[in-house]
Parts: sequence; C-alpha cells; structure tokens
Amino acid sequence: MMNSLAKRLLLATLAMLAPSLVWAQSSSGELVSDMSSHHVAISARYVGGSIILFGAMSIPGQIIVKVRSPDQSLALQKKGRTGPFWLAQEKYTVSAIPGLYYLLSSAPIDSLLPKAMREAQGLDLGDALKGIKVMPTPREASARRTVFEQVLRLLKARHNYNVDPKAVEIIGQRLYVTTIRLPSQLPLGKYAVTIYLVKDGKVLATQNTEIDVNEVGLEQWLFNAANQSSWYFGLVFTASMMLLGLFLGVVLGRKKT
Repeated sequence: MMNSLAKRLLLATLAMLAPSLVWAQSSSGELVSDMSSHHVAISARYVGGSIILFGAMSIPGQIIVKVRSPDQSLALQKKGRTGPFWLAQEKYTVSAIPGLYYLLSSAPIDSLLPKAMREAQGLDLGDALKGIKVMPTPREASARRTVFEQVLRLLKARHNYNVDPKAVEIIGQRLYVTTIRLPSQLPLGKYAVTIYLVKDGKVLATQNTEIDVNEVGLEQWLFNAANQSSWYFGLVFTASMMLLGLFLGVVLGRKKT
C-alpha cells in the first residue's frame, strides 16, 4: 500500500482532473489510467523496482490489473537417486510461456468473475501456461502435469508469477491505485498491462498499456551482439578469453621467477 502522504497527493491530483474527464459510452472510455513510468532500464546494478499505476473509473466497481511479459524459455531437470548420488535423470526445455505474469486486484478475482469469464480473460495463473511447449514431450499425462507444476512453482518462487487480491486500492469509489513490484530478474521486451473494470460479475471496461523493459550500457551491447551476430560475438569472446589467459600466464610467470 502507498503511504498516506503519497495517497493524498495522488487523490488530490486525480480529483482536480476528474471534472475535465468526458466519459465515452464505449468500454475503453470508462477507464482512465496512467503509470509513474512506462520504461525499466536494466543494468548490472538493477535489483528490482516498482511502478505505480493509478486511474479513475466512470462508475464504482472493482479493478483487476494483469501484467504479462514476453514469452521465454526455461531449462528444467528432474533429479533421481543413482547409488549414493543424486543425478539429473530427465531434462526438459520449456518454451512459449511468459517470463512474468501478475494478477493484481482490489478483491479476490474468483469472487469478482465467474469461472468462464476468468478463463476467457486469462485471469488465472494457470492460463499463463496454456501455450506451454515441452521438449522432449513427456509420454505420460502425469509427467506432463509434473512439468507444468514444476514450472509454476519455480516462477512463483522467483516472484515472477504472482496473485495479490489486495494489491489494488480503491479510493473514494472512483479512483484506484496499485504498485507493480518488479523482481531483479526480468525478461526483456514490452510487457502488456491490461486494466479491467469489473462489476456484478461482468467486465464493463478494459484499458491496455505497456511497460518497456530494456538493457542499457554494456549489458545492452552484449545482449544485441549475442543475439544479432552470435558468430561474431563468439569469436570476440573466445579471443578475449585467450588474451586474458595469456596475460595471466605472463604475470604469474614473472611472479614465480
């Protein structure tokens, strides 16, 4: 939750703007939202951050905020006991899953919308993994469920998947505010942010915006080089390691003599 001073300042700002708002009859016209920032710069010193999302609704209701990052891949392995050792027995590459998936709301989502509506809007953590691809494909259904559960458990432990039914604060029945807390490990790209105005088991309005997550400085150059000119990056990296090894060999040799 925001502290009381920040809340009062935000409330005063929105209250001054409210008379100038003209609410359209379309679904997108019933929400007006903005964020404290639409950009996140990732550097070697980045340890996480937060973005404040706030806005106003044309009629009293409840708010749901969904944040979804671009898809990414994960490597999983299942360990088993071989003699006295625990070794990797099965390895999977999981792809076509969002690296970050947040569901923030002013009340529990299952109390706001029926199951069919939640599934249609992708308002469940399990919906993030609907398009999951696993290689090699597990032969048994139980193995597939195990991989699914392991991925979900891993991303929740990293705080990349999160459901918080108390994250959105309603102020004066017409204003809302929430803090999107970002972990230290973030996939790069454009994050889709969807805000839902919900009332009486129905979605009355939606609004879409984006958060742009990019690397800066040396990290960005390394990322671009590795992805756009992988052969050149590999050549330069190998040559650099050889020169570093030669330099260390000369320095250590001098110390011995």
